[in-house]
Amino acid sequence: MIRTMCKALTVVAGLAVLASVAMAGVPDATTSTTDGDLMIANARGLAVIAATNVKATVTNGYQVTVRDVGSTPLAGVTVSMNLTGTGLRAHSTQSGGQTAPNCGTLNVIQAVTNAAGLVTFVPAAVGKNTSTTPNVQIRASGVLLTTIRMPSVDMSCSGTAGKVEVFDLNEFRLRFLNVAPQSNNAPECDYATLDSPAGFFPVNVFDLNVFRTEFTCGSAGAPVPAPCTQTQCAVCP
Repeated sequence: MIRTMCKALTVVAGLAVLASVAMAGVPDATTSTTDGDLMIANARGLAVIAATNVKATVTNGYQVTVRDVGSTPLAGVTVSMNLTGTGLRAHSTQSGGQTAPNCGTLNVIQAVTNAAGLVTFVPAAVGKNTSTTPNVQIRASGVLLTTIRMPSVDMSCSGTAGKVEVFDLNEFRLRFLNVAPQSNNAPECDYATLDSPAGFFPVNVFDLNVFRTEFTCGSAGAPVPAPCTQTQCAVCP
């Protein structure tokens, strides 16, 4: 009896070791780290500048560190932001090593982890993400790490493609001024979220300031220098 139990325990221990070995090198959601529940997209695909009530994790870029079950950082892993069903469309060109392969069909923004298992996203995307709950999936080699909210300052496909301009200004204006049928409780324009009560998405002067920095990109004396655009995907929301 005792011998049988010992054999059984040995088998269980051996299976546990095999499982651990099998999971080594595979992204693990419990040991990987992400930058919270929010990122802001724009037309430039470059970092949003620091502004009042904007999360530091937004202005630093959305960082993801991929690790396996043993907490070993994984290099060379493809991490993706999946925009499918969000009202957003990835621009066909991105910056900082990001790519948007087959943007018209896949609608994802990808980056590959460095030696420390790290990627930083500064997404270029257009559209209005009106969801009040997280709906942009962050995946590493297909493994779901987290789901976040992501509004974009580049809201309109009209006018100059891949640029924040007067059509985007009008979209923002309608929400900022609470012009029906739009509302100034609008997740698609709530960029500066540190002042936002839970469950509410007020569009106020702090969000206007974020919009202003993108709208004036490249102008003389503007806080954000050129380049101000990326190439818009042929398929647009």
